[in-house]
This record gives sequence, structure tokens and C-alpha cells, in this order.
Amino acid sequence: MKITVISIGDPKDKRTWSGTTSHMYEALNNSNVDVDTITLKNWFTKFYTRYVKFTYKFFHKQKIANFETTEIGAKYWGKRVDKLINKQESKSDFYLCPAGASIIAYANSNVKFIYAPDATYKLMNNYYYSDIDDKSANIGDEIDSLAIKNASKIIVPSKWAYNSIAQDYLQNMNKVSLIHFGSNMPFFNSAPRTLNNKAVINLLLVGVEWKRKGVDIALETVKLLNKDSTKQYILTIVGLDKPKDFKQENVNFKGKLNKNDEKELKLLQEEYKKADFFIMPTKAEAAGIVFAEAAMYGIPTITYKTGGVSDYVLDNKTGYTLESNNSAKQFADKIRLLVKESKLYEQVSKNAIEYYKDSLNWQVWSKDLANFLKN
Repeated sequence: MKITVISIGDPKDKRTWSGTTSHMYEALNNSNVDVDTITLKNWFTKFYTRYVKFTYKFFHKQKIANFETTEIGAKYWGKRVDKLINKQESKSDFYLCPAGASIIAYANSNVKFIYAPDATYKLMNNYYYSDIDDKSANIGDEIDSLAIKNASKIIVPSKWAYNSIAQDYLQNMNKVSLIHFGSNMPFFNSAPRTLNNKAVINLLLVGVEWKRKGVDIALETVKLLNKDSTKQYILTIVGLDKPKDFKQENVNFKGKLNKNDEKELKLLQEEYKKADFFIMPTKAEAAGIVFAEAAMYGIPTITYKTGGVSDYVLDNKTGYTLESNNSAKQFADKIRLLVKESKLYEQVSKNAIEYYKDSLNWQVWSKDLANFLKN
């Protein structure tokens, strides 16, 4: 079987789609699959996409989510992919397009596209995307509809996305499969964790958006945990710089750590290794690959039950997924429970590692994808 991975950015670059596309490519390349790649962007596309976004904003007065969710953008990428597929010396059995609705929607190539989104436009609008005008939203939804219709196969990473394709887009579900994403970090063979009466408990949050990732709730959680406690709780935040005049104690900011940089990757790995809990009170999350990373390290996770999170954090098993109306107090209560019940903590850590090995890794992803395509 031969598969071509298609992306706007280089599919082999760990910066493309936060490393998800490159891990898909590597997983396929390490299995019994002949893999090719197509990169759509070139020197011209950078200027063209900026020009189109400027035109929508200042001339059409339309608030768009991004270039890819416009009709101009989708038709542009459709023409680009047709041209590059036509240039291929050897055609593939399938053409995998991670997050590629705009690539597939208006493409005319007579090939089998695999659409691999983390969510549908219907789910993303008024969830990730905000203040999008009705006209732009309808166009974005139409692009997704065309991609779903034109794709020969569709793979999604969560029940949340799977149900949307069935209910919002009324799709024939025989061509759809739920296959979880893996961790976008080098494999670490973790043993189940134990707290062993630790005096210092380390909490880790990894995210680059203060509001969406719920940093305020995490800060309040660590404040509550340290109130009248015999233990010290320290929160480390990776992905954000320390704000000016920030004075809260027991909080460390590490800034953005680039996984493409070997030194910075090692720093990130060290933060995962020393963390006792992974906390991310996220308000919107399509999948949350950081949860797969936390599971690989055997770290119990406390988060909100939103979007596709429940596929990556199993409530009461690998951590806790709290209701959206829960406050920092409930986050603190769950952490205190696991600190107090050491056997329970160890079992949750063990469950997380087992779930990572069974479901949340790219080797399983590539195997399940190959089986789905063969069947």
C-alpha cells in the first residue's frame, strides 16, 4: 500500500499542525507502508494568503476563521493539490490530508482522499472560532461538507468529532473510523508513579493560550492547595511567559519550548518527568495531544469534560474530567484526594500508562489506519 501525506506545510516538519502531521508521516513510514509527501505552500502562497485575509478584513468587512475556511482559499488549495498530484511520477493508493478540508473540497483529482480532521467546522464555530459572521460561517461549513462528501475515507480522533459527522453532516459512517491521536513527543517508557509521602507536589500545565487553557483556574487551584497544607504544591506552566508584575508564589513559567530544538525538547521532557499531576482546565479542546503525552509519562490528569477530551482522559480511571461549571475548588479536591489515597494515585498512574500503550500512540494509530483502509 502506498499513501501520500498532503499538507499545506511540509508534512515532515514538526511545526506543521503542532507536530501531528509529522508524527502521522513517521508512523506510516515505520510501518509496512510506502509513504510519499506533498507540500502545498511555496514562496507565492505566503503573500497570497496574507493578501486574501487583508481583503476580507478591510474590503469585505468579513470576520473569517482563517484563509482555509474561505471559498477563495479552498479553491486555491484544491488547484494546488491537483497540479502537484498530476506531477507525481507514481500515484498512491490513498492521499492522507490531516486537517485538510480546504485541500479536498474543490480538488478534481481522481484519487482516494483520506480526510483526517480533529473536529468539524460545525463543532469549531462558536467554540474555537468566535465572532465569525454568518456568511463566512456558512462558507466554512460548506467547505467541510464538500470535503466529507468527496473523501473516500475519514478518520477522526474522538467520539465528539465522529458523532458530528454522523449527525451534523449525515454521512455514510461506513467510510468513517475513530482512531485516537498519539503523543507528539519521543517515547518514554514510564513506570507507574508513586508520591511516597513527597513534601513537594509538582503540577504541570502545557498550553499557549492563557484564557482557553484555563490558566486562571490552575493558578487558583495551586493557591487553594497551599492554603493550610503541610505539603508544598508548585505549578509549572510551559508555553507562556511570566506576566509583568506577577507575584503569586509557587508558580514557575517556562515560556514556549520548541520540540524541534533538542535542548528545549529535553527541558520539556524533564518537566513531564518531574510532574506529579497534569492540570489543564481547558475551555475548548478538539483532542488534546498533551493528554496523550501526560498518559505516556503516567501522570494523572485533571481537566474539564469538553470537546474530545473524554477520549484522552478517562474519568475516574486515568484522571478526572470535571463539568464545565466546576471551579478551582473541585480541581483542588481531586488532587487532594489522590495525594491522600496513595494506592489510588498509583492505580490512576498505571491506568494512564496502559491507556497510552493500548490507544494513545502513533504505532497503534498507523496499524488501525492500515486495517481500516484494507477493510
